[in-house]
Amino acid sequence: MNTNVAPKDIALDNGDLVETIAAYFRSEHWNKVIEVLSITEEPVYHAHAYIETQIHPMSLEEIVKGYFEKTGRPVHRKIEIFTSGQVADSGSIHGIEPHGMPHFDMLWKYSPTAILAPAKREHNVEYWGKSYMDDFYKKYPFKTELNAEEQAELERYFETAAFRKYCELNEHPDVVHIHANVETSAHPDLIRAAALKAMAKRGWDVVEAVPVAFQMRGQMHGKVVFIGNTPEKIFDIAWAFNPAVTLIPSTRYWLTTENPTYDARTMHELPLLLKRDPYRLLSLKEIEAVVAAI
Repeated sequence: MNTNVAPKDIALDNGDLVETIAAYFRSEHWNKVIEVLSITEEPVYHAHAYIETQIHPMSLEEIVKGYFEKTGRPVHRKIEIFTSGQVADSGSIHGIEPHGMPHFDMLWKYSPTAILAPAKREHNVEYWGKSYMDDFYKKYPFKTELNAEEQAELERYFETAAFRKYCELNEHPDVVHIHANVETSAHPDLIRAAALKAMAKRGWDVVEAVPVAFQMRGQMHGKVVFIGNTPEKIFDIAWAFNPAVTLIPSTRYWLTTENPTYDARTMHELPLLLKRDPYRLLSLKEIEAVVAAI
């Protein structure tokens, strides 16, 4: 489900940085984000808020955590910050999970004209709930029941070198986010069940696994998102429908050209992005003042 709030740039010459930032968190755009996260009519699995900003993402992270602490829904998981795999000048404050709400991402691009404002794009708030995913799955003639041979093929994927590499990378401290890329004719619920079994065997503690869709090169693709305590990360299995196989490592590249079977974001990429523009890194006193002013 997509929505849009008309961007209203916040002028740079009002002389009050704290109030300018705090005003965003009282704005129509941020209120729409909170409205989406508060939906109770159906499960909401994930959401995106798109912004343009001059504020350093680590400062924004602390403001967001302060906001939810102040409103009684503290963020109870580690947040990840990394660059986009598709858009070279953008990044994500990823896996923000306020207590009792779905996890969401703030996707930002640097703005030369606004300190903090809604992104100028067709949809600057997106979310994926049960009704969206049910409709998305109807596009594909998935197998919802497998015979013995198909079940064995499904389980063999989790013994492949490609899956082992995905696990090793996910456990590495330099990797902040990773997708395993697969081709499948099996329903994602079957992949989810087999993946949870394989992850538990490896010693991972996964607290939640939800279906989500994401846009890649103008098209929507599906994935299963795993929210882990061990490792304390959010990691995905992204799938492409292929009626000729049950479940195999991807044979085509997805977000990057490093390896078709996975896409990884590392700690080393973010400093390269942040050096391109003069982001404002706020002091602790400024961050506390912004939260107090919201």
